[in-house]
Amino acid sequence: MEQFDVDLHIHSLHSIGVSKSMTIPRLAEGAKEKGLDVIGTGDVTQPQWLQHLQSNLEDSDTGLCHDSISFILTTEIEDAESIHHLVILPDFESVDHLRRLLKHSSPNLNHEWGGRPRVNLKGGELAGLVRDCGGLIGPAHAFTPYRSIFREGRYDSLKGCYQEEAPHVRFIELGLSADSELADYIPELRDLTYVTSSDAHSPSPDKLGREFVRISMEFPTFDEIRHALQRTNQRKPVLNVGFNPRLGKYYLSYCSKCRRTVIVNEGSKPPEFDDLNIYISCSTSEEQSRLLSDIHRRKIKCPSDGRLLRLGVRDRAMMIGERESKSPSHRPPYLHIPPLLDMMTSATGVKSKTSKKLREMYLLMRESFGPETTILTETPLEKLAQVNQKLAEMIRSYRDGTISYIPGGGGRYGTLVGPWEEK
Repeated sequence: MEQFDVDLHIHSLHSIGVSKSMTIPRLAEGAKEKGLDVIGTGDVTQPQWLQHLQSNLEDSDTGLCHDSISFILTTEIEDAESIHHLVILPDFESVDHLRRLLKHSSPNLNHEWGGRPRVNLKGGELAGLVRDCGGLIGPAHAFTPYRSIFREGRYDSLKGCYQEEAPHVRFIELGLSADSELADYIPELRDLTYVTSSDAHSPSPDKLGREFVRISMEFPTFDEIRHALQRTNQRKPVLNVGFNPRLGKYYLSYCSKCRRTVIVNEGSKPPEFDDLNIYISCSTSEEQSRLLSDIHRRKIKCPSDGRLLRLGVRDRAMMIGERESKSPSHRPPYLHIPPLLDMMTSATGVKSKTSKKLREMYLLMRESFGPETTILTETPLEKLAQVNQKLAEMIRSYRDGTISYIPGGGGRYGTLVGPWEEK
C-alpha cells in the first residue's frame, strides 16, 4: 500500500478573493513544490471552471491527472443556514447530475463568481442529493466561528444538521481552528475520519497544502479516497498535518468588547484581569462546565468592562462534548506544523515571506532535500541545521511536540515561542 499526501479543499479563480493563478497547470506546479500527490479541484460545479477542468485533466486508469499530479473532483457548498459542506464527487457525470439537481435551489450556481455556490436547502437535503450522485459530503472547517456546523447558534451534533442522512456522513474537515484532540472532546465524532486541508486561495507553498492528510491507499482515485475516508479495505489516513488551533484567532473564549481572552484556573479566587486576559477560577470540573454553559447563554460578563463573554472554539467543543478528549484507536497522529516559509520567517527574523533572502533559502532547501512535505516531516535535523540552526530547532520542536504557544482568542492570533526563546 502506498502513501499519498492529499489536500482536498481548495478554490478556483471563480471564487471571490482567490488568486487568478489558481489554474490547473499552476496548481500542479504548486503541488509538486509542496510535495502533494493529490489535490481537490475545488469549485467543480462552476461552469467555466468545470470546462477548464475537462480541458486540462487527463482521465487515466489511476484517475484524473495533470503533469503527474492527481486531482479529485470537489467543491464547497453553502446551505440555507450558512453552513459550509465539503463535497467530493466520483466523475464528471456525477458533477453534471448534481448541477441538475441544484439548478433550481441555487441563485449563483452558474455565476462567474459562483465557485462556492449557495443553495436554498438544509444540510440533510443537500446530503441526500450528493448521495444520489454517488458523492461524499461532510462539514467543512467544522469548528470555525463563522459558517460552520458547530459554531455558536447552530448545531451541537451531526444529526441536528444532517437529520436522517447523518449515518452516511463519514468525515469532517477540521479546518484551521481545530485539531484531532479538540474534535475528540465530542463523543459523536470519534468514529468519523478527520480531514485536514488548506482551503487554499493561492497556489503558493504557504497556502496550498498548509494543512493536508497522508492517506494509505493503492491509487489516487475517488474510490480509494472513499475507502480511506470510510476506513475500509485497509485504506485509511495515517497522518494529519496542520496548524495548532492555539494559533487561531478564536481559540480561547473572550470579551465581546475589550477582546481579552478567558483563562480558567483551578481555585476559588474572584475574577481578575490584565491587559490581555481575564482569569476565572473554578473549584471543580462541574463548575467549569457550568461556566462554559453560562458563557454560551450570555450570562457571564467581563470583569473589566461589563460586556458579555463569548465562547472560543476550544470551549465550544468542550461544552458540546465532554470534559476530556478521548481519541479512538483508529485516529492517526496529528502533526502540528505550519508551512515552511512561516517557520523560516520566525527562525531568521525576516518578516516578508517574499523577501529575496528567504526565497533563496527556500529554494536551496528544496533543491537539497526535496519537496516541502519531506522537509517538514522526514529530513534529518542535522542536515537542516547546516542551512539554519534555529530553523532546525523549530522543526525538531514541532516534530516532537515540545513547541510552546501563547494561545489566540478574541480576534488576536496566537503566537509560538521559539525553542531558543524558552531557553
